[in-house]
Amino acid sequence: MNIRAFATIASISILTSCNQSALDQKSKAEQAQQEANEKIAQSTLEAQQKANAAQLEANAKIAQANATVQSEATKAQQVANQDIRQANDATLKLRNDYQVEASKSVTQIDNRLDGLKVKSLSLRPKPKERFEGMMPKVVAQRSTVNDDLANLPTQTAQSFASFKTKTDKDLSDLRKMVDEVATNL
Repeated sequence: MNIRAFATIASISILTSCNQSALDQKSKAEQAQQEANEKIAQSTLEAQQKANAAQLEANAKIAQANATVQSEATKAQQVANQDIRQANDATLKLRNDYQVEASKSVTQIDNRLDGLKVKSLSLRPKPKERFEGMMPKVVAQRSTVNDDLANLPTQTAQSFASFKTKTDKDLSDLRKMVDEVATNL
């Protein structure tokens, strides 16, 4: 019986030892799993922190780029506005200079025409008839020049050149008509 009891005690001792070994391994496995979970959580936290830091840095760079673009756009708009003001000033000067030039031309033509009208008063009937027959065309052309000059203030930088060309032609035509009238007196 001793042997049997000894064998039973030895079996129990081996089983307990095996159970203890299995419990130790289970405990070690659980501890290893917990350590792995903690490392995963720590790695996830670090990755999220790095991602957040990168996003903040990207947002700061975007904000800086937007500020730079806005600043450059503002500067460009200021330059464009200055250019527009200069162009408008130049156009105004052109219009004013042209107004003076055209007014002088019209005054000279009107003075010459007035002189011809005075001269026509002392003409014989046939030359006087020619003079009076030519005057409606002269008056119509003078009216065209007046209309042109009335539109001068509305001319823009883009339209001024063509306006000036037309008005110069109308003035030239009026001058030719007055010259023709003078020749026929």
